[in-house]
Amino acid sequence: MKLHRLGVGLLGVSLAFFGSIAPAQAAGTLTIWVNTGDADAYKAASSDWAAKNNVTLNIIAKCGLGDCGMSKLGPAGAGPDLFFATHDNTGALVKSGVVTSLSSTINKTLYPTAVLQGVTSNYQQYAIPISVANIALATNLSLVPAGAPKTWKELESTATSLITSGKASVGIVTHLDGYFLQPFFDSLGGFIFANKNGSYTNTKQVGLYSKALAKNASLMDQWLAEKLFDKSNTYDGSAFSNGKAPYAIVGPWSIDGLDKAGIKYEISGIPSVNGGTARSFSGVTSLYMNRFAKNKLLAKQYLTEVVQTTAFSKSISISTNSYPANIEAAAAIDKKSVIAKFGAYGAVCLPMPNVAEMGQVWTYWNNAFADWASGKAKFGAAMQSAANDLTTALAKG
Repeated sequence: MKLHRLGVGLLGVSLAFFGSIAPAQAAGTLTIWVNTGDADAYKAASSDWAAKNNVTLNIIAKCGLGDCGMSKLGPAGAGPDLFFATHDNTGALVKSGVVTSLSSTINKTLYPTAVLQGVTSNYQQYAIPISVANIALATNLSLVPAGAPKTWKELESTATSLITSGKASVGIVTHLDGYFLQPFFDSLGGFIFANKNGSYTNTKQVGLYSKALAKNASLMDQWLAEKLFDKSNTYDGSAFSNGKAPYAIVGPWSIDGLDKAGIKYEISGIPSVNGGTARSFSGVTSLYMNRFAKNKLLAKQYLTEVVQTTAFSKSISISTNSYPANIEAAAAIDKKSVIAKFGAYGAVCLPMPNVAEMGQVWTYWNNAFADWASGKAKFGAAMQSAANDLTTALAKG
């Protein structure tokens, strides 16, 4: 994602232009569902506005993966006014009819084009971007004093040498699924849907078993056999934290745990087998409006006067170890910080597709990774089967 662009000025004019409502109309109650663990951060960043405008904010940590259950809860009148989800849910949310267009509320000059694309469907923006997240490579500097690998050959040879010598039990600690192994999948020529410069051009053209992937698939089998990947198939980074793995695939959510473990580490991009950088998926955590919300006017005011401000973005970034989607807030981050390094790598990552078909993609793709990791199938055969099943499912609509 291109997260560093022109700065933004004239914020007051922008807020007025994008539909700010007079404070006298603000009093009321607003219910917001946020990601698990983030409630305190959002309460702190919103408290001054709530007090000034006599608004009761019910900010509840009730969201996790997916659409927070809104496809069922929204129409039943059991949902909140606003809720958080990652941008890859946009297509499905629009298709199910549970979200409202926010094109007249969002100030498009505050966000990079790639970020806006993530929350766009049928030329309408359906969410306010909050933060950008992607996985990256963590290098254990106790095992690898030279630092993050610059090439795939360097990464592979270092990991293999450490395993052979008994200093490491595994090369890369990660979970063996589509999300975490996307950079390696991308490196070998695989893809979900046809894309160009981060834009998905054809959701009927499936690349889970592309010609390039088919040619290189045996490398994944080799890497699993030589323990470059951990067959235990776990999110647990204990082997990395305990000094038994030189590398780990981590996200911003991993930072607190790594710091508490007291190890020295470096965050970097993931080198590609073919040279350059392999692309992880980037995801935009965003705030959507429930189409069945009880307080739409108040919700829009909150989105305009609080959520889209630089101060709010900075506060959330600091509290949640996240890279802000807001351009001005992103520019203020210390370039040497861990979060900035995630953001720098994220700038070359591939936005997750936000089409409604992603639910089917994850099902077939992750099942293929599970079959491979457990030894039920070779990598190529697993991906060929997944590609065929997904193509058939998409054809049925």
